[in-house]
Amino acid sequence: MNTPSVIFAIFAIILLRQEALAQFLEPNCGLSKTTTKIIHGQSAEPGTNPWLAYIYRTVNQSEPNLVCIGSLIHKEFVLTATHCIHDDDILTVRLGANNSLVGSPTSKDYAVKKAFKNEYFSRWIYFDDIAILRLGEEVQFNDFIRPICIFTDSTKVPDIKTFQTAIWEKTQNDKISGELKILHVNEYHRSQCEETFWKNMTENQICAGPRTGVTCVRVSGAPLIQVININGTLRYAQFGIASFGASDCRGLEVYTRVSSYIEWILDVLGSDTLEKQS
Repeated sequence: MNTPSVIFAIFAIILLRQEALAQFLEPNCGLSKTTTKIIHGQSAEPGTNPWLAYIYRTVNQSEPNLVCIGSLIHKEFVLTATHCIHDDDILTVRLGANNSLVGSPTSKDYAVKKAFKNEYFSRWIYFDDIAILRLGEEVQFNDFIRPICIFTDSTKVPDIKTFQTAIWEKTQNDKISGELKILHVNEYHRSQCEETFWKNMTENQICAGPRTGVTCVRVSGAPLIQVININGTLRYAQFGIASFGASDCRGLEVYTRVSSYIEWILDVLGSDTLEKQS
């Protein structure tokens, strides 16, 4: 066996792996306790979506009220929709909540120190519906709290047309079950969403709808994700953010296309890091 050749091959593999992981905000992103295929409408197992963030607004300094879902994309930052955030909100983010609205032994709450809303967002047309929350302390990753993969180079984003997103199923008395479930959706041409909602769309948005209808409650800010193969390792990456649409999960919904805002995300994270160091 040619030892130098073996060493070179191993070194090349390491470099390729580092290069592949360098295309994400966090190198240890998108790893779930289970990467098995989830049947449509099935309950999400604990640890299946460790990047999900429950965003609460505090009312009268005491009563928490769920306003949106987000996704952990970095040890200090959560990605969500701008229309969820109001300037006078006192926000808390719950991570690791075992796919439930209530807390659990695996969950932890984080105060939101600062909210970054896209300056071009308009509540009339819902373009540029993307926001970033900076947490008050760094997150320690574990099996139940882990970031989703966010590409840092738009040219590296794969052309995905089928996705998964988080929903809550309604009970028979029309209440939220409180148990998170997974909905599989397909991308459609944006003209179909334009006809449905009587709104113009741009390439910065994704029009998507469920493969089969279920009675549920959609939550704004929920990540549109899919599992991808990176050098033999299955990782979940985020492609969209739930913006607006049919609330009953039987129709179409519009998502903000994350890849269109990579530079904005990097600018926010970079400028905020510099601000903390100054």
